Amino acid sequence: MISWSEEAALTSHSNTCHRLRRNVTIASRRTSVSLEGHVWDGLLEVCRREGIGIDALCTEVDRHRDRSSMSSSLRVFLLLYFRTMAEVLEHRPDDRDGLLGTTLDVFRTGERTGQAA
Repeated sequence: MISWSEEAALTSHSNTCHRLRRNVTIASRRTSVSLEGHVWDGLLEVCRREGIGIDALCTEVDRHRDRSSMSSSLRVFLLLYFRTMAEVLEHRPDDRDGLLGTTLDVFRTGERTGQAA
């Protein structure tokens, strides 16, 4: 679950198109990721919906990526997450569970076939 301090740190000055560098922990190693403020906001929304922290989300995306950079992988993951949500809402409005797992599977498949980032 994302903590208040994580959310406050990530959302301060994030309503911008400018790139923001944030520190995250991916699989027990500290690193920095540079993304646009709107992308950070979208990732925080995914964290809220899925009940996980930003570090856990970044770790999952990292585990599923093959070729692309972490920043690029997070952007593609975010796009796929909300596209998957739109498809679920359009075709199966009562089946909203499993978006994270479904999105990570689609992301991994795209990475392996070179269709992701």
